[in-house]
Amino acid sequence: MERLAPTGPPLVVTSSSDLLADLMRLCAAASVTPDVVSDPSHARADWWRAVCVIVGDDMADAVAELELGRRSDVLLVSAQPESAEVWRRGVAVRADRVVVLPAGQSWLVSRLADFVDGRGTRAVTIALVGGCGGAGASTLAAGIAVRAARDGHRALLVDADPLGGGIELLLGCEEASGLRWPEVAATQGRVSAAALREALPGADGVAVLSWDRGAAAGVEPATMRAMVAAGQRGSDLVVVDLPRSLDPAAVEAVSLVDTLLVVCTGDVRVAASAERQLESLRLLCGDIRIVVRRCAKAGVSAADLADSLRLPLAGSIVSQRRIARGINEGLGPVARGRFGAQCRRLLDTVGVGAAVGQPG
Repeated sequence: MERLAPTGPPLVVTSSSDLLADLMRLCAAASVTPDVVSDPSHARADWWRAVCVIVGDDMADAVAELELGRRSDVLLVSAQPESAEVWRRGVAVRADRVVVLPAGQSWLVSRLADFVDGRGTRAVTIALVGGCGGAGASTLAAGIAVRAARDGHRALLVDADPLGGGIELLLGCEEASGLRWPEVAATQGRVSAAALREALPGADGVAVLSWDRGAAAGVEPATMRAMVAAGQRGSDLVVVDLPRSLDPAAVEAVSLVDTLLVVCTGDVRVAASAERQLESLRLLCGDIRIVVRRCAKAGVSAADLADSLRLPLAGSIVSQRRIARGINEGLGPVARGRFGAQCRRLLDTVGVGAAVGQPG
């Protein structure tokens, strides 16, 4: 009979108080609360339920004698110097890996965070940038994120434009409590996806990482990478709103996305402006597509503009007054009706289908 995927907290099996203290410290660093047993016979109940099993080398032989059955994600952890005896104990419990502390503590923290954060999948990650001024890339980014959330997906919206005024204004959540870029600016390395999502403000089911009303100093590329990577582990969709002029952090963000959407208006002058911008973007992302915002004065069709820029046409959107009105009233982009359908089609093109039980 096929077993269900384990969903319980990590299981720690050790009677060593010193080793347990080290493991609890590392679990805390990964925002993990494990189940702990000092009697190996008590491990039987949670052996298959735990997302991973950490066996202290002091308990390895006793656990092996129980013959609990082979499972994945068993780690043998030792605070003793690496030796043939430590490796023998790892083999005895059929461990996937032997971790010797303190040398292996960074790896262990990262692995524990993986177990808790992820479901083994990485979020679809897209970025939007305006190919010209006033194209509405930020509004579309917010609309796509809101539509994805309403379709049942966990969405994260990342504002990578420190001079853009704050994308949270578009969602009407500028007064919501939670972390903004200045509070995480010093963060580098591994970030817990669950902790990040819980700490961020949100609106319409979308977690938002934006700028506050203070002076925008920008962030380091390593910080951008840490935040986007955490979002990728803990979300179904990550949407990054880019500045037209990319700073190093925005360049880092583009390097992490699957698809880059360049939003343009159907104007004759747009092609020349967008082409200059695309020279650098093509070096950063292998999947760039164009979205054309149609308006009454458009002089170039969406298809012709896509052809002139040598980009696949992801779709087109129509300017609607009620979208701007909703934003001005603090209601956020109205991701229903015609605009919502356009956002839904764009989600389909980047591989984010409607969730089960959600309307199309």
